[in-house]
Amino acid sequence: MTFNSKRNIAGMAEGVAAVAAYIIYICIGNAPGAEDITAWARLMLIFIGIGVVGQIITQILFHIAFTIGVAVKERDMGGEKTRKFMHASMLEDERDKLIALKTLRIGYRCAGIGLLAALIALAAGAAVVIALHIAIGAGAFASLVEGCAGVFFHERGVRNG
Repeated sequence: MTFNSKRNIAGMAEGVAAVAAYIIYICIGNAPGAEDITAWARLMLIFIGIGVVGQIITQILFHIAFTIGVAVKERDMGGEKTRKFMHASMLEDERDKLIALKTLRIGYRCAGIGLLAALIALAAGAAVVIALHIAIGAGAFASLVEGCAGVFFHERGVRNG
């Protein structure tokens, strides 16, 4: 499995953990009233901040673990060869840029469909809180789909065009 695939999986795992933490927090009775949109918005912003900090910490820990894993695996290569191998593993080439563009397009489409679903829910008379959760959930789902697509493209390859 490639470095980018492992990095995507680590990011997806943290994203799922952040969403699970939000759902658990809501389910244990800490949910504001359905009419209090301001409280819901604050709560969601807090959990978005937690998710961002979690992503940063996850990526730092992933890079440390990856470096240690490569150093242990390649200790017979010597220090300079291990450093060159690490540098080559983390370089971004045209293939990685093409994969990033394709996965972003997939993610934006998912997020757009989710936003459209939230607007349809509002038009159908659903509560604003429901529409807000649909929109935020669509963003989280889009991020997960984007990560899965990235793993797929890094492992299976991607065609130009």
